[in-house]
Amino acid sequence: MFYIDQKEVLLIDVRSPQEWSQGILESAVRVEWQDISAAIISLAKALDQPIVLYCRSGHRSQKAKTILDSLGFTRVVNGGSLSETEEFLRSECCA
Repeated sequence: MFYIDQKEVLLIDVRSPQEWSQGILESAVRVEWQDISAAIISLAKALDQPIVLYCRSGHRSQKAKTILDSLGFTRVVNGGSLSETEEFLRSECCA
């Protein structure tokens, strides 16, 4: 589990099922980017919960971030690719 400012990070993988089967980050949930607005209701605890999105290149996760931003979520990060997100989560930001 990852935390930012002592709040649990919701880690969302917006890759395809085929990409998901090739490897994931621990504690990630898979949601298609176009389904994010419906899925987030059952996943997020609050509008200020830290959310990190990732995909293969960062393109689909940016689309999902735009949707979440428009819904009022205030701490959404596009982590980019799986490896970039893994590096981000291992950085000083996340304990």
